[in-house]
Amino acid sequence: MYTYQTGNQTIDYKIEVVPNRTDITVQICDKEGVKVIIPRGLNENNVRSIIARKATWILKQLNGSQPAEEKPAAPKKEAVKKEAVKKETAKKEAPKAAASAAKTGSFEEGDKFPYLGRQYRLNIVRGDVAKAEMTFRAKFIATVPESWNEQQTNEGIGQLLTEWYQGRAGEKFQEALKSVKKTADNAPESVKWDELGEEYATTQDNTIVLNWRLLTAPLATIEYVIASQFTNADELFEDAAERKQWLSDNTLNAF
Repeated sequence: MYTYQTGNQTIDYKIEVVPNRTDITVQICDKEGVKVIIPRGLNENNVRSIIARKATWILKQLNGSQPAEEKPAAPKKEAVKKEAVKKETAKKEAPKAAASAAKTGSFEEGDKFPYLGRQYRLNIVRGDVAKAEMTFRAKFIATVPESWNEQQTNEGIGQLLTEWYQGRAGEKFQEALKSVKKTADNAPESVKWDELGEEYATTQDNTIVLNWRLLTAPLATIEYVIASQFTNADELFEDAAERKQWLSDNTLNAF
């Protein structure tokens, strides 16, 4: 049994690991209480983050303000598989990540989000502004209009975070590639990013395309993923085991 404290209330929950599952579901059961069903590969911190964002809904269910029902903790969770690093997927006709809709989870003050292998807190500021804005100074600072309701705030912050990550994808991925090129003579000149679902990376028209959510991983891990697309990354890096360990311990879910 795990415990999450929110204000003066405590949420006790159980975790059930289901192999081959690709999302996280929070259930409120009469006998078992709160149960979180997760795919293999998630750690407790990942689950606590979901509980934090669903806390309001969970407490309403437990207090009987609305019928208990099963709801997904997020619109979509990427299943993490180590072997997916070297797997090249077939091309898909999908919209660019920049045009994809932001996730609409619940965002609260103090939530943490991963960037290049580290966790950074979210600061939500309501002000007399016409347009929401996301800045980053050792933490994520979301400035939103005072007039926004809860739904508008959640959707707005989700969109801001998506745009923030994607806005840095090209620069950081090129930085990782530059490091790889110091070791691998046959490294490509450039890489691109896109919305790749469950895949870390793929090759399209002889160009390496990375999942923009890889920005949640350390640069060393990103370098490993890039190298795995054109050479044997395990032989290229002496610390390959350390570089790819993150892929086993985490999902690509940014928020």
